[in-house]
Amino acid sequence: MDLHDDALGLVLERVGSHVSLIRAAAVCLPPPLPLPARARHARASKGPVFLPSSPPMVDARHFSLDFLPDGAGSGTILDSRGSLLLVMGRRGRGLASPGMVVCQPLTRRCEIIPPPADFNGGGFLCSCLVDGYANDNEASGHISISNFRVLCMFKRDGVMHAAMFTVGSSWSNKNIGHIAPSLQWPDFLGRAGGSWYFYVEGRILVELDGSTGDSTSSVIPAIEESDQRCKYLVTEGRDGKPRFFTVFNNTMKVFAKLHSGELALENSVLLSEATCGLPGYQPSFFIYGQEILTRGTGFVTLSPQFGEPWPYSIDLETMEAEPTTGDMGPMEYRYELPWPPALRACIDR
Repeated sequence: MDLHDDALGLVLERVGSHVSLIRAAAVCLPPPLPLPARARHARASKGPVFLPSSPPMVDARHFSLDFLPDGAGSGTILDSRGSLLLVMGRRGRGLASPGMVVCQPLTRRCEIIPPPADFNGGGFLCSCLVDGYANDNEASGHISISNFRVLCMFKRDGVMHAAMFTVGSSWSNKNIGHIAPSLQWPDFLGRAGGSWYFYVEGRILVELDGSTGDSTSSVIPAIEESDQRCKYLVTEGRDGKPRFFTVFNNTMKVFAKLHSGELALENSVLLSEATCGLPGYQPSFFIYGQEILTRGTGFVTLSPQFGEPWPYSIDLETMEAEPTTGDMGPMEYRYELPWPPALRACIDR
């Protein structure tokens, strides 16, 4: 049965692994043959045999940024979305000023992004990748090296501004008047679920949607501890949705984002109780605060702020603790291979 392109697209979006496509291709049968021909074919064939081609080993260059213009290859990764990276480069021959580069390491293609015309040396708040505009054949936008946008927020003359760069075009002003009064150098919480989050004094949470570039604000629920002494951060849960957490002295609290946009307390744990059964535990570890080492999908790694290192991780679903080997470093950027993949295989019957 033939599938229309739209239906085939829905099938590909729901395939969990490239291996599933290969297995499906290996068992596909040709159209039915007439009975005599079918009998001859059955005698001559021993069943389908799948012979995968022998592709070369993964090219290490696909994970290198050595193809970027001078000054960008040793720059700072600001954001990632899909198969693209947004890199802030240094001044060099390829970059007239400390500008940005959007690149796709797998294909080694890149686009130099000039600073916004109204920037004039102002202070950057953030720059992030945003999905491109939808075309006539798509219900929604997607992101690729030929269809992406960059949202830049910066402060000039004491006022927060935003600009949007569209590939193949230029910068345009982005209206953020409804949240601009709140954005007076907020704390960056992190990125989760495809959005960026910022915290503003007064328990205000600002979200930048990476698919649309739009921003919204909400209020974080009041907790018993002083708001001035709590630091909020965000990571992804195993369901792909954001989880906000704060660690104050001996307590860790986790908040989930509701459909209404509000935050609700989801879990809470006393860290001294959760870790008391771990090897090397000492009550003195919790006299002072805990340092957050790493945050990843569904977990947070911490260690006592003072004294000898004693790293442990907290599962954000169960709030159970387990020992870890140490600080794994920041886990900020996820790189996705382009989809659908290009398969190289043959079927020998």
